[in-house]
Amino acid sequence: MNTVVGLVRAALCMLVLSLMVAPASAFDLPAGAVQQASEQTPNGRVGLATARFDGRTVPARAVEGQVTWQAWKIPGTSQGSFQVLTDLRDQLIQDGYEILFQCQAVACGGYDFRFEVGHFKAPDMYVDLGDFHYISAHKSDHHIGLLVSRSSAAAFVEMVQVAPAGSPVTPVAAQTGRPVSTGVAPLSGTLASALEATGRAVLAGVDFATGSSQLTNSEVTALAELATYLTQDTSRRVMLVGHTDAEGGLEGNVALSRKRANSVMTQLVDFYGVDRTQVSAQGVGFLAPLASNLTPEGREQNRRVEAVLINTD
Repeated sequence: MNTVVGLVRAALCMLVLSLMVAPASAFDLPAGAVQQASEQTPNGRVGLATARFDGRTVPARAVEGQVTWQAWKIPGTSQGSFQVLTDLRDQLIQDGYEILFQCQAVACGGYDFRFEVGHFKAPDMYVDLGDFHYISAHKSDHHIGLLVSRSSAAAFVEMVQVAPAGSPVTPVAAQTGRPVSTGVAPLSGTLASALEATGRAVLAGVDFATGSSQLTNSEVTALAELATYLTQDTSRRVMLVGHTDAEGGLEGNVALSRKRANSVMTQLVDFYGVDRTQVSAQGVGFLAPLASNLTPEGREQNRRVEAVLINTD
């Protein structure tokens, strides 16, 4: 009898312990979430941020085990990045996780913080350096880090889970409860519609200072959307056409505009993973203005790059 009682007690203890260390039952992302990327390593090491960037590095807790990275896109959602993060944080707390650290954009340390904690690049994971949120948490020997941001058309979630080898990974799904598609997220429609209706689209957010061919920012929503448009169908071809304002001579501006187009092409290929055979570059200087060059605002509009669809069928 004592042996039976002892076995029952031991079984109950094992059950309690397994429940204490079990990962979250599931993450419910907003409806329509689409998985963009996933990587897993059975024996990895990850640093989960525990404080803001201190001027030299991001203080972190080093954890080892089975590491799973996932990136999700939530097109069409009206939720801001903080709303998405808050919902996920509440799910963690409800499931028994302890929050290690939470911060937002500037309070995290901005650019330096984002590029120490991030894993995936656009278009899989888009991060607005002025609008992102981060949280790290743990439940016994299970650890999670979340990076959340959004573009004008979608929210993005990057998640890293670290668990003991062989442990099940926390399932993630849209709020409908149905399995989430692992395909490429559908385009928001604005850039694609412009390209296919008029044959051209200005790449909004691609900015240059007067006389410069260097992009002022590396992550641009329009470039992420164009990259998605091209990777969804590798038969599509676009020419990137650079434009300048009217300061300076024509010959110099044509050369500068070509450099600007090449700069964007390089960004699409190297940063966003577009096939080099799908893009080409050209420049026309100040010969096709969008606005008057008599005002600073007009000149700023004229310093741009457009995508021109050149498919013949």
